[in-house]
Amino acid sequence: MNGMLVTSHGDLCTGMVNSLEMIAGGNDALHCIKLDDNGIGNYSERLHSELDEMTEKYDGVIIFSDIKGGTPYNECFRYILEKKANIRLIAGMNLPMIIEASLALSNTDDLESLVNLAIESGKNSIEELIISKDDNDLDI
Repeated sequence: MNGMLVTSHGDLCTGMVNSLEMIAGGNDALHCIKLDDNGIGNYSERLHSELDEMTEKYDGVIIFSDIKGGTPYNECFRYILEKKANIRLIAGMNLPMIIEASLALSNTDDLESLVNLAIESGKNSIEELIISKDDNDLDI
């Protein structure tokens, strides 16, 4: 079984996890760590501790981060390089990809499939509503 970690600057990750739980219910394999005002050193310690536990418990871990190149992403990247664990890191998370990955955790042990599902779900959920001036009916 795989585990899942959501991480971000501030409360974005906790908001995503709260929304996920409201929509799809809780998941014991889902974890969350935010970078807060306690600083990068504190965040790094909490992240390492959480990932150490997760890599012991799960076959693989998928991490969702808010911004590529931001501190949460970089600290996760450093952990992966240091520990050589079976972890995949995705930047630019959105709620649909988090929901799809969370629901799929119990259905697949293949970390690669889980990553691909999450990325496709995230991409497919992004779209602009375009209304032409001639449209009287909205197709929602």
